[in-house]
Amino acid sequence: MKRKLRRARVRLMRGAGAPSEIAGGMALGLFVALLPILGLQLPLALLVAELLRRLAHLHLSRVATAAGVWLTNPLTAAPLYGLCYLVGRPVAQWLLPVAPPRTAVQGSVSLELSTLSGPEAMTVILSLVLGSILLGVPIAWLGYRITYGMVSRQHARRQERRARRPRSTALVAGT
Repeated sequence: MKRKLRRARVRLMRGAGAPSEIAGGMALGLFVALLPILGLQLPLALLVAELLRRLAHLHLSRVATAAGVWLTNPLTAAPLYGLCYLVGRPVAQWLLPVAPPRTAVQGSVSLELSTLSGPEAMTVILSLVLGSILLGVPIAWLGYRITYGMVSRQHARRQERRARRPRSTALVAGT
């Protein structure tokens, strides 16, 4: 597992494209990863990357976009979405002032969605979506900055190694 992760990181870092393209792809992937649309995240992220490429001439690395989306997986989805819900709940209750939703265990985040009706269900959904956006923007920004720095350093090291390599001299025929 460790070996696969290292190989994936190396592939991402050595990928074709400017650091801004790779970092932009990572940022898009991280933002989409927090949206509560499991199973649709990767297709949506790649679609948005392609639309940005065609409409805004903004080139983003598709490999980095896919890597960013993988933040959400079966092990991380519940904690991430729980955090998104907790972050978005105060904003949603401010926008839609209704009674707080009933929970399975008092004080717990686990909800019995089947018992929620109308305004309560809307508050839960809005809480999750707003929290996803509110967390997605700073996480995408941070992911961009970190990835840009890492890729820039990797590209600089590669340029230094190439510059230090001795150049071969071509043999001139007949001398």
